[in-house]
Amino acid sequence: MALASTRSVACLLAPAVLVVAACSPAPQAQPDAVETRPVDDTRTQPTQAAQAQMEADPGPVEAPLTGDAASAMLSQIAGIAGAMHAAAKLCDPNVSDAQLTEARNELRREFTGMGGDARTFDDEFMSAYSKTTTQFTEAAPAQQKQMCDELEAMASQTPPPPAN
Repeated sequence: MALASTRSVACLLAPAVLVVAACSPAPQAQPDAVETRPVDDTRTQPTQAAQAQMEADPGPVEAPLTGDAASAMLSQIAGIAGAMHAAAKLCDPNVSDAQLTEARNELRREFTGMGGDARTFDDEFMSAYSKTTTQFTEAAPAQQKQMCDELEAMASQTPPPPAN
């Protein structure tokens, strides 16, 4: 069974996208619609202090993640990337080493951009890569097929858009 090369590369990136989406605030439930009467003018005026803050706000700040929880999350991201890398390599012989290396390097850049260090990425990545490879090679052929089918199903799904 061969997956499209782009699907395998997308599969490597999917965990990072899902983790970012999972860490975003959950959408708020909308109350049931109620009938209202038309209002001529519903605009409100901000206070002078609020107006000054809105004008001075530079927008969202792209800051690295910090703290123990962030460190744990970053380690998990690197581990997921390593596992997905191994699965793509084992399940799709059409994916070249160059494609996998390029995807890994891009993930490492994103990882360090989020505040992680390259050594942590490499350690967690290789640990998960090795475990996944061992599990796959020790699995029965039916289990290997199931693993590859699950990978293909994940790769064919479009990742959700990032939450705003």
